Amino acid sequence: MLNCAPSLNATTHAVFGVAALAGASLIAGTEPPAYAYPLAVAAAWLPDVDNPRSTLGNGLSRMKSPVLNLLTRPVSWALRVTSFTLVRTVGHRTLTHSLLGILLFTLPVWLILGRYTALALALVAGYASHVFADALNTRGVPLLWPIGGSVRLLPGGIRSGGAVEVAVALVALGFAGWELYLLHPAVRGALGLLQPL
Repeated sequence: MLNCAPSLNATTHAVFGVAALAGASLIAGTEPPAYAYPLAVAAAWLPDVDNPRSTLGNGLSRMKSPVLNLLTRPVSWALRVTSFTLVRTVGHRTLTHSLLGILLFTLPVWLILGRYTALALALVAGYASHVFADALNTRGVPLLWPIGGSVRLLPGGIRSGGAVEVAVALVALGFAGWELYLLHPAVRGALGLLQPL
């Protein structure tokens, strides 16, 4: 049965995904290519594929172009089937929001994309950022699923959709901006142009 308890919104998860990729890249001493950031955002939405009402669980929206529709329809169908299967078998916010879920996602990513470190790091960091962000939520996450209860990183947690979530997203955005400034010389150069003479 689908549990529609509040969770953080897609924009907040996108910001956390970018911040996680930038932070992981700083720790690893690598500079991710620009195309890695959208992958981190998509991966940050992926744990909610177990919810048919989520950004990815609902499939991809129809495109105006028939060619794009033809290309995205199989992916959209696969997302919907996956969402339906997960919600009917394990429910929402269980397996995909646990350490086991992170492991089951990470293993094939590293096996398939291990040679492409930037891509693998983007996907794993984005996915893990979602679980971390939802652990800030009022409901928490079942990190030790299927044997443990929910874990919350903050007493009481952050209510989804409220002003506190917006504030947390803005802090994460500021942190991501600082990380990007440290990672990418082009960002430092562009910001240098804005400094007074």
